[in-house]
Amino acid sequence: MKTLHRFNPMDDDRSFFYLSFDIVQAYSKFILKNDSNTSKEIILSFSYPFLEDVKVYKAVEDDLKLEGNIGIRTLEQSIERTWKVSMRLMPNEKAAYFLFFKKSKGKPLATDVSIQDKDTYYGTGSFQSIAIGSYVGLILLSLLFTTLLFVFIKRTLFLLYGLYLTVLLIFIASYLGFTNVLLPSVSLDLGRAIYVISIELSTVLFVLFAQQILMVKEYLPKLKKSVEIVIVFQFVFRIFLHFMANSMYAVHIEFFMKLWYLSLVFLICAIVFEIFVYLKHNKKIGAYFTISYLFMAVGSILLVLHHSFGFLKFSFYGLPGIFYASAIEIFFLTITLTLVVGQIYTERNSFANKLVLQQQKFLNAFVQGQEDERKRVGGELHDNIGSKIANLKRLFSTKYDDEKMQKEFDDICEDVRGVAHSITPSEISLVGLSGAIDELLDTIGKTEQLTVNFNTFQFPESLNENISTHLFRIVQELLQNVIKHANASLVDIQLFGHKNSVTLSFEDNGQGSSEQKKSSGIGLKNIRSRVTQMNGQFLFDSERGKGTSVLVIIPTKYT
Repeated sequence: MKTLHRFNPMDDDRSFFYLSFDIVQAYSKFILKNDSNTSKEIILSFSYPFLEDVKVYKAVEDDLKLEGNIGIRTLEQSIERTWKVSMRLMPNEKAAYFLFFKKSKGKPLATDVSIQDKDTYYGTGSFQSIAIGSYVGLILLSLLFTTLLFVFIKRTLFLLYGLYLTVLLIFIASYLGFTNVLLPSVSLDLGRAIYVISIELSTVLFVLFAQQILMVKEYLPKLKKSVEIVIVFQFVFRIFLHFMANSMYAVHIEFFMKLWYLSLVFLICAIVFEIFVYLKHNKKIGAYFTISYLFMAVGSILLVLHHSFGFLKFSFYGLPGIFYASAIEIFFLTITLTLVVGQIYTERNSFANKLVLQQQKFLNAFVQGQEDERKRVGGELHDNIGSKIANLKRLFSTKYDDEKMQKEFDDICEDVRGVAHSITPSEISLVGLSGAIDELLDTIGKTEQLTVNFNTFQFPESLNENISTHLFRIVQELLQNVIKHANASLVDIQLFGHKNSVTLSFEDNGQGSSEQKKSSGIGLKNIRSRVTQMNGQFLFDSERGKGTSVLVIIPTKYT
């Protein structure tokens, strides 16, 4: 008691205890009175988990009796996440207590001190347990969500967010005091090291994550490099001071803290500027990220003002404000990532649609090229080769009278005309699709032992020439398949006309196709390509020994 005069008295109206960087010890006196006729157990608890050495004394006459000694220097493991001292007041007892703090120079201390009876203390603890459990659940669900996104989408953005959530959980757990429970008593000081490393690492990961989500590489590449340099410097600098040059840090604490705060202000301003730029390109995602960043930045700033300078109280219902701020931040960040995923899939679908359109253009060009080449070859056979053979026949007949040779010339001319006709049928625009198919069937009937029934039902007389040409080629390809592979004797071909579509039905009684031929046949692939080009449907059914059935439906509205 006689040594208390060594302390300098301070007037302080804070609702919490704050010891600045230079103060290494302090004490406070308080008086408790039990107005009831029964004894009461009083719990004195502290919010800051990294107390170094705190002693609670009870004044007994002119002496002090030690009621409790807590802190990471006591080498006693905490049984709960918060440090506490239990005191008992007898009925109607009034007692004076002295609370002594000891800490290292250069390390500020800010802690709430609550005095509650046992029931109230554990009632408050129940609420805190529910809040902490909900927070951990939110972290784990968000972590599972981003892990699945990274597995399926494989973008660094989701990996960074997952790492950030993990480190943030470690930071919050250490700041709430769980390291004091988990670590052995001889390693309690390691909890503060985990706290420092996790807060620095979470800052690094968040900034890198922000650079990705705000597309800084695309919009602000020079600022991105500057931010990365500052964040690496800040991390290495603070870790070095805390764990390798602690004595130098304690001597020049004011200078180093100003340097660290300056780098922190730069990062905050840089991300704010990046957000403004990004909002011009994507307001929805930018707005949700802005909300999450606002809670994170404000929470971090208030934490620094509370812990380092003691400007304000930053706890609610026994939990630090950064706990609530980070929960809201995670909620909005997860929504932001959901919107990012939606944007990614929208972009992919848009790209896929563009790719399909491009393929469609290539296919159209290819088919049109085929038709042009067929017309050229057919015209060449009919007009050039056919004419030359006819002239050769006349020249030969004027000099020689050989019926057998004349017959050969006639057969050659007929074959050339047949090939030319199969390559380039009569102008569909003139004879119509039905007429062109009739001519094709007449040609086939002269050379093949195949019965073909061809009928039309309400089929439009005038149809887009492009559709007519495709349908003719499909019929031609199917007939060639029947002749070459099906060993069929009967084919039924029908054309149906509907309000907004036309339908081609093709059936044969041949031997059918195997599954392998269904998927690998070049003819079928060509048919599928043509149907796709017309935005139609292609239905193919074939079994061994049961023939083949083909149905082609073409929507005429697309033409």
